[in-house]
Amino acid sequence: MRRHDEPVQVRLRTIGDEAQGVPDAFLWRGRLYVVREVLATWLESEPWWEAARTPGHRVAPERTVWRVEAGAGRQLGTGVYDLAQAVAAPAMAGAGAPGGTPAGAGGSDEWWLLCQLD
Repeated sequence: MRRHDEPVQVRLRTIGDEAQGVPDAFLWRGRLYVVREVLATWLESEPWWEAARTPGHRVAPERTVWRVEAGAGRQLGTGVYDLAQAVAAPAMAGAGAPGGTPAGAGGSDEWWLLCQLD
């Protein structure tokens, strides 16, 4: 397993005009990786010691981790990657979009590539 903890851009799967919360592809180090299959997903808390070790680092209370099989092309094959998305804090009534639901409900727009499994 190789740890990366690098920010990535993630495109979510769409059904009709609605974006679902499932990763469809991600851009990492200038290369587009297409998600072939979601292998697992879980919710975890970031370790508290991350904030203590890094000045100015804010601990995300929870994040959703997606273990995906993805590839950047046929010649490169596929690999297994863990992508993480911070869980958005609940919105106050009347805040955000109509009905008090924040844009991108359920998660933030910030994604990280946590690791690549060998």
